[in-house]
Amino acid sequence: MRFRYALIVKAPIEKVSALHRDPAVLELLTPSFLGWNWEHREPVAEGSIARFVIGRGPFRIRWTARHRAVSELGFTDEQLEGPFRRWVHTHRFEREGPQCTRIIEEIEARWPSHPIRWILATAIWISLPLLFAYRARRIRKLLEVRA
Repeated sequence: MRFRYALIVKAPIEKVSALHRDPAVLELLTPSFLGWNWEHREPVAEGSIARFVIGRGPFRIRWTARHRAVSELGFTDEQLEGPFRRWVHTHRFEREGPQCTRIIEEIEARWPSHPIRWILATAIWISLPLLFAYRARRIRKLLEVRA
């Protein structure tokens, strides 16, 4: 399955890229009600790792992702361990003028065969439009504050 989300922000590409590479921002872009608990975050760089636990109660799964293809124009995080059989999330930044940037988020996922992981993966997938709407609002707010 594939998911795509795009937004334009009033900020230069350099600021958008720097914001996305900051490990502290990961927590700010994730709504607390989703039950994501960060265990390890590194600045986004080639080969850097992000690790968190997602879910509540008996439906808790560790998720580990590695960053690759990191540049000022974006990066990809790929699930090494987690609820999906495959999860590749690409973040791209495109200049839309001197003070505007288009952020494009694309996810390619394959479902697991394990029934509990399948349920969790489906719940995550269904929540993506809400998650990315939340993230868009937070990204705009963070960039306005930093401007």
